[in-house]
Amino acid sequence: MEFEFIRIDDRLIHGQVALGWSRAKGIGGIAAVDDETAQNSFRCSLLKMATPPGVKSVILTQKSFKDAYDKNKFSKRKYMLLVKNVFTLLDLVKMGIPIKKVNIGNSRNPNGEKVLEFVYLSQEEKEAYKELAQYGISFYAQSLPDQQSYDFDKIIQTF
Repeated sequence: MEFEFIRIDDRLIHGQVALGWSRAKGIGGIAAVDDETAQNSFRCSLLKMATPPGVKSVILTQKSFKDAYDKNKFSKRKYMLLVKNVFTLLDLVKMGIPIKKVNIGNSRNPNGEKVLEFVYLSQEEKEAYKELAQYGISFYAQSLPDQQSYDFDKIIQTF
């Protein structure tokens, strides 16, 4: 099973994701994967409130996501997979989650170098992207469906 849309966004579920991307991609469910967030009930409540009506959202740890994926829990509707950072995505790939194409949204590491207006990366994050590229994953950066898309595969080659 593949996800309709996969995105790295340090804000996880928010207005742009909930409205812009879910509508553009016909999304019926959002799976947000972040260990720290999933263990914070207040943050989970806030993220669920940002989910549009009619769209199911779940906030999961990496382990619980893998378990749900293995049990085919995401097959009944078109799901969007959201991760907070590139390291979580790399962990999921190493767990065997098939990923082919990833959208990069806000990734604003305060200690990172500006790569694009909405993408700031540390050296460790750049290395993680290079490692993911070796798995044959394709990347593009785009904030909203109606905004400019950047070929992030070419950017990764400059790291």
